[in-house]
Amino acid sequence: MKVAERLYVYLWNDPRENNCNTTFIDGKIPLLIDPGHLARVQELFSRMRADGADPGRIRLVISTHAHPDHFEGTLAFKDPAVRIAVSQQEEKYIEEMVGAGYAGQGGTLPDYRIDFYLKEGELILGRHEFQILLTPGHTPGGLSIYWPRHKVLISGDVVFMQSVGRSDFPGGDSGALKESVEHLSRLSVELLVPGHGPAIQGAEKVKNNFEFVRRMYFR
Repeated sequence: MKVAERLYVYLWNDPRENNCNTTFIDGKIPLLIDPGHLARVQELFSRMRADGADPGRIRLVISTHAHPDHFEGTLAFKDPAVRIAVSQQEEKYIEEMVGAGYAGQGGTLPDYRIDFYLKEGELILGRHEFQILLTPGHTPGGLSIYWPRHKVLISGDVVFMQSVGRSDFPGGDSGALKESVEHLSRLSVELLVPGHGPAIQGAEKVKNNFEFVRRMYFR
């Protein structure tokens, strides 16, 4: 769904399958954040085309973290012109823990590609300026992406509507998760796009959601 000029948000609403929300930001270097499961990428592309957004123009794919429901879809991007990025901490997590998860289910970690690492700080893509935020807790190298000009926050699986990401998976850390939530709560946000569930629009609603999360999870 087109939310604003150059901003498209695709929420995953099917309760029968775990898949993540995806954000597409068009521009000189079109950016896709969290492509989801590999099996659902073509469905995502169909939704984009219905909105007039061309998936063939994507040049950068960022995964907020490496759980398969966010990261596996990067395997659909075979063209080397499309760059794949995560944090350096998250690649270590893939090697040490995600691979073990596949092995535990009798499978093997698919061949994946990471072209460069993201670290905390400014990311400039053409005329778009983003802030990359390291937000560990759900995974060791989780990222959130903040677009200051439009006050949009893509939070991955750190914070949701009235909930937070799980920290009981391998690599999770409840203390780090709390710090990450507090970090994000200090931003000026008009639209919060979490990794799962509904988006939250309106500065007051976003603020109230952070306050609810504090009361319910971090008292």
